[in-house]
Amino acid sequence: MMNISAGNEKGAVENLCGLIKQVAFTPIPKGDTLKEIQDQVVTRCLEYRMYHKIKDRQRAILEMSIEERSYLHPLPVKRFEAYETVEANVGSDLTFRFETIKYSLPLEYVGRKVTLRVLPYEIEAWYKGQLAYRHIRPFAKGENQYIPEHYLPLLEMRPRAMGNAAPLKYGVLPPELEKFRSKCTGKDKHEQLANILLLGRNIDSETLLEAVDFANKTGVPSFNKVKLFLDLKETSQRTVDVEPVTVYHRELDQYDTLLGMEVSNE
Repeated sequence: MMNISAGNEKGAVENLCGLIKQVAFTPIPKGDTLKEIQDQVVTRCLEYRMYHKIKDRQRAILEMSIEERSYLHPLPVKRFEAYETVEANVGSDLTFRFETIKYSLPLEYVGRKVTLRVLPYEIEAWYKGQLAYRHIRPFAKGENQYIPEHYLPLLEMRPRAMGNAAPLKYGVLPPELEKFRSKCTGKDKHEQLANILLLGRNIDSETLLEAVDFANKTGVPSFNKVKLFLDLKETSQRTVDVEPVTVYHRELDQYDTLLGMEVSNE
């Protein structure tokens, strides 16, 4: 007897699952994030719709879907945001937990209850109607999302903790800083990393990451090399005040006098 409540046991559903598996997941898509994999799946489905023709039909799926669209109701003016809403407490370690994973927030949210909007690829923390932070959801379980910038106020108060601070060792960083962390050979590399992050309070992120990239290209990056690049860039952009040069012009009739003397000598 057919199980009415089990959609996976319906013949049409099973056939469609097999079709999607063949079209979108063969070969198996690969990527560093769920978003990259989803983009590949969407691209394959769009290509299938563009060129594939259903049996006994003369036109491709895309052409027929465009014709059918004119008979459908218009989409809502406001986009439907599909997300799960849950509440979470921010602990003394500056993190809230969702599905066994810790996500960090700035220091001012410690001890507060935040509202989470859980989307497929992101998780947002809101407090009193304001967005506290938006995290990218990790690809695998157990990848805690520490943002080092959130911990800078604590590290400034406890500089000796920099060497063993988990946010500096395992925190989520831009590619340039991630490369710095892996290539820096100094024993105090985590302290150097913290000092670079502190520079970001007074320097725009684009300039700072450019300086870090310069240091990485030397092969042995360091905080001093990052600072050197920033100092050189600042010097090159600084306007140098130069006193104007005054040019005195001689009267040209003096040359006529000289030419006249040469003629009389001849």
